[in-house]
Amino acid sequence: MRTVTAFSHIVLHYDEIGLKANNRGYFEKLLIENVRAKLGESMQSAVRECGQIALTLAPDAEVEQVMDVLRRIPGIANLASALRVDSDLAVLEAAAVELAKTQTFETFKIRTRRHDKGVPLRSMEVNRVLGAAVLAAMPEKTVRMDSPDLALRVEIAGRHSYLSMARQPGVGGLPTNSKQKVVALLSGGMDSPVAAYLMMKRGCEVILTHYQNQNQLTPSVEDKILRLAEQLARYQRRTRLFIVPFEELQKDIIKAVPGPLRMLVYRRVMLRLSSRIAAKNRARFLVVGDSLSQVASQTYENLSATYLDSDRPIVSPLIGLDKREITALSRQIETFDISALPYADCCSYFLPKHPELHASAGILREHENRIDLDGLGGDALENARLIEWT
Repeated sequence: MRTVTAFSHIVLHYDEIGLKANNRGYFEKLLIENVRAKLGESMQSAVRECGQIALTLAPDAEVEQVMDVLRRIPGIANLASALRVDSDLAVLEAAAVELAKTQTFETFKIRTRRHDKGVPLRSMEVNRVLGAAVLAAMPEKTVRMDSPDLALRVEIAGRHSYLSMARQPGVGGLPTNSKQKVVALLSGGMDSPVAAYLMMKRGCEVILTHYQNQNQLTPSVEDKILRLAEQLARYQRRTRLFIVPFEELQKDIIKAVPGPLRMLVYRRVMLRLSSRIAAKNRARFLVVGDSLSQVASQTYENLSATYLDSDRPIVSPLIGLDKREITALSRQIETFDISALPYADCCSYFLPKHPELHASAGILREHENRIDLDGLGGDALENARLIEWT
């Protein structure tokens, strides 16, 4: 009798959620909601089983495509496609042999984890029995505990057990929560997409804002921003991108503000407008991609002067990272190649060779007051475009 089902299950493991004690169930349910939203009809059901989540896929689901979606969902530490069988030693033995016969290997080991301590099977006993069964069926193979060609995992979770092989790493962190909204400023550079991703990983729904100068706009420029936003959308249930026309405000700033201070005033004005977007969308924080002292606008004094008058708290998840660390994260989330494409953003428009390094908030405020922020800023937000991904 055939005891092995098709690879119609995926087992999800988490790490940080497991530390939530009495709140763990809440985070598990939130993670399942996010998974269901991303997989749609590819998933039939999701069950919480003893510290893991087991998904049953639809018969026509493409397992590799589903795995690719799941590995980007915050809250999942790792995942594996699996065979589900009854938690019976004879059934497990037959399933292990059948699964091993489908693989090409010379050395192997069995690794069992008993999630449900109420099941009478013992991990070492299962390892021994299944290992002996594989050797009996394939006597040319060898057991190796360190770095075997095939590591067959057995996870006993109550009435059912799951057999799997290679695990894929996930994002980890916490599942995104639509009640925890933030607004992130998205430029065409490397840093801001990484900052947005890190906030998704901390359980926030990130609303993206991009400030666009029509004088510098080409199809490739807008395509780059859309590609960055689309890539980031793979990490959360719902993504909204506001593209805000900045040309008229920028002209006003150029007329009113000396060259060395323009970059900082640009940024202060963008924060003001982003705060208004945050207010309308019930977002409590603004998110920026600043790294302390990485560029002239991010010196200790300039960051203080830029942030000081914001009416929303500003979060900068990259503040202590260097460019090497940020680049590594950018490659990991697959925004690096997009960010590396040529692009002229608003903040590089009409800037001097030697910008101010030690600005004060008072001086910036004085120059900012000369700008028609209410009129031009209101027009910019009224004419902003909204693009959504789900």
